[in-house]
Amino acid sequence: MNHEKKEKGTRHIIFMVLACVVPLTIIFMLPFFGISGKWTTTGSIVLMIFLHVLIMKDHFKGEKK
Repeated sequence: MNHEKKEKGTRHIIFMVLACVVPLTIIFMLPFFGISGKWTTTGSIVLMIFLHVLIMKDHFKGEKK
């Protein structure tokens, strides 16, 4: 595996983890600050889906040779 592909894979994994952790942190931490409601959960789930779709766009790009 060449260095560029390995680095791109590592970066992709980090972004995918962040795309999960950020919205989940919002869902679980905001109630500690007294901010809760249906909009927080729904917004966080929408954010999670949006971030994953944004990150997965690289899967659909063709490799240039």
